[in-house]
Amino acid sequence: MARYLPIALAAGLGSAVLYAAALSGHFLGVVLAYLAVLPLFVVGLTRGPAATAIAAVCAAAGIVAFGSWLLGLMFAVTQAIPAVAMTVLALRNRQWTDGQTYWYPAGRLLAGLSLWCAGLIVVAAIALAVSGDGLVAGVETVLHAMTAAFGQEANLPVDASALKSAAMILPGVVAWSWMLMMTVNGLLAQVIARRLGKILRPPLRLADIDIGYTWIGIGAVCVLVGLVVPGDFGFGAINVAIVLAYPLFFQGLGVVHGLVHYWGGGPLAFGLFYFLLILLGWLALVVIVLGLAEPFVRLRTRFAGRKNT
Repeated sequence: MARYLPIALAAGLGSAVLYAAALSGHFLGVVLAYLAVLPLFVVGLTRGPAATAIAAVCAAAGIVAFGSWLLGLMFAVTQAIPAVAMTVLALRNRQWTDGQTYWYPAGRLLAGLSLWCAGLIVVAAIALAVSGDGLVAGVETVLHAMTAAFGQEANLPVDASALKSAAMILPGVVAWSWMLMMTVNGLLAQVIARRLGKILRPPLRLADIDIGYTWIGIGAVCVLVGLVVPGDFGFGAINVAIVLAYPLFFQGLGVVHGLVHYWGGGPLAFGLFYFLLILLGWLALVVIVLGLAEPFVRLRTRFAGRKNT
């Protein structure tokens, strides 16, 4: 522990400074806060889960010192605890009888992020049902307050019906934003750890993501419940289904990468695809459908063949 304690403490302090940068209200501060979990992942992938835990505690303590207990609790729930859990899972491995070492699958790491968000939605639903008017009313109240503030600042009219429609998927959209942040930081940490030559596990690859029938079945049940059951229960089920679609999106990306390789596409083809993905939001739905269909049609097996990403 003495070997990595200074590095872990430094990573925790760096994470706290990045997270606290958002308190400035400046756009650059928000961008820096987006990278707050990066030092935790880097120290985890190079020094192990214990170092991540030390860094996370140090960062949370720093956030409390910079801001408040509430801000520290928010950091713990959205950054520190998930970072430690993901590091522990990512570094799990097993030596099999064939002599090879098998690491925790990439698909299950993405599933872990989804389950964390789904759990938070369930907890929020229970809390608002006990102490408030329910999950739907709570989400609508938050969205109305946010849009009213922005609308008054920009002198823009607020469409009540559009707000109600947006509120129906808001928890799922916020969860996707958070999961994407964690994924991007995890991939950046992997690159940094490899450059340092100290990464503790083989790199994660899109070709290794395998989300099976059970996950798809659970998501289908959530969609059905959301469509049939009214009120908070159905509202929560729909948003949980949106959250569960996240690993399928990356499985779909694996299919796209395999097809581009099979057709002989290079960096330009990948760049064009991701440019269109950012420009055309609906394209993400196509990618999710590809990920949803993959366990049934096995496009990667048929077409990707020898060329994996």
